[in-house]
Amino acid sequence: MSVQFWVALQGPVVDCLKSKIDDWNKTHVDSQVELKNTAGLLNYGQPAQVALDKSQVEQPSLVLAPEFMTGTMTAAAKERKVIPIYDILENEQLSKISTLVQRTYGDQQGRVLSLPFNPACGILYTNKEALVNAGKSADFVPRTMEELEEVCKKMMEMKVVDNGYTCAWPAAYLVEVPASQQDIPLALPDNGFSGYGTYQLSRKWLRNHLFDIRRQIKEGIFVYSGRDNNAKTPFINKKVAFYMQGSSHAAFLQKEAAFEIGCGPIPTLEKGQQEKYAFPLGGASIWVMNNQQTRNALKGIRSFLDYLASNEVQKELHLQAASVPVSSTLPVTLQEFYKNHPLHKAVVAQTIESKLGKYSYGIRMPNYGDARKALFDLIEKVVDVNNTSDKQVDKLLKEFDGKYSISCARHFTIPGMLKTVCQAFLMFAHLKIVSPAKN
Repeated sequence: MSVQFWVALQGPVVDCLKSKIDDWNKTHVDSQVELKNTAGLLNYGQPAQVALDKSQVEQPSLVLAPEFMTGTMTAAAKERKVIPIYDILENEQLSKISTLVQRTYGDQQGRVLSLPFNPACGILYTNKEALVNAGKSADFVPRTMEELEEVCKKMMEMKVVDNGYTCAWPAAYLVEVPASQQDIPLALPDNGFSGYGTYQLSRKWLRNHLFDIRRQIKEGIFVYSGRDNNAKTPFINKKVAFYMQGSSHAAFLQKEAAFEIGCGPIPTLEKGQQEKYAFPLGGASIWVMNNQQTRNALKGIRSFLDYLASNEVQKELHLQAASVPVSSTLPVTLQEFYKNHPLHKAVVAQTIESKLGKYSYGIRMPNYGDARKALFDLIEKVVDVNNTSDKQVDKLLKEFDGKYSISCARHFTIPGMLKTVCQAFLMFAHLKIVSPAKN
């Protein structure tokens, strides 16, 4: 029996996944897993979008979906397009998952809907060479926005860097992370966990925070570098000293940078804030599609997922790709390892060991995948300080809330979804399938 597994991945995570699938296929002749990787053709979330379109002839049994699509996938689970993981794996296995990870990939009752595979968290990457040239310790990591601004200004005054810091995925690091650090919702009620309602981007705290970012841009402290992984360019080229990006990107950055990279937890991003809560995880989880192929191979799928959920596989992912440990007990066994691995230590400190707030688990609004794309557009206007006035920013925030807020009675739609799915499916037709290992 063949089990199709669709992903769009690059780097250590997919290398580890391929290795584990090869190992599985060598010992499970009756349940071979075929990995279809669309990285380079489709973006992170498109395999899941295509999988939800039941009109397509080719259907996967398993699909990897990014965390920001969890609201969309949760809605699909309610429509039985997806089989919840709690209906497949034993409770004993699921009970080992840490609270933050379980709630992030769970429903309103906290039941796990998908299998967390490579949860990731934000990291503050540092240029150790630049820090030393500015008279700081090579291992210095600012704890607060005040400390970050202070060291950025000093390094700029000394001509060590052109600007202070930048980030990838600004929707995450300029909006989602600072909101969760303060335990403030971005959507009411309950970030969509207990009902669908109104977005809160025009609230006073977020307005003040974004206006603070505008001030930083005018002073050169923050520089906008794009909405995706290409935002690394100023950091790699020594133009900035600090860079916010996911924990899984450390190996890519060190490979490209001609200097030693340091890392630590994301500082508090709101002025005056000292204590901080855990913020939403990135990364992705595995969803089981409810189709005939899945039902025919359910026994093998159950065994394969049980294998991926094991501490052995999760430990390898954590060590190789700096993913967040899925198990709450795994970090306890790795304390000696963390002493010499600040990246992994920062991952654990911000997740498993961090204080959990009510809004540490992401956003469950079913239209957030689409709303998040619009949020990137909005942020690009906010940071365009030369062409967007403060008054226009206020208007844009209110317009966003009005356009994307929904009610429990209103079924969501995703503009342009049909077109996206059709385009994605055409690209799928040209993909090569990774063949299962032959015995």
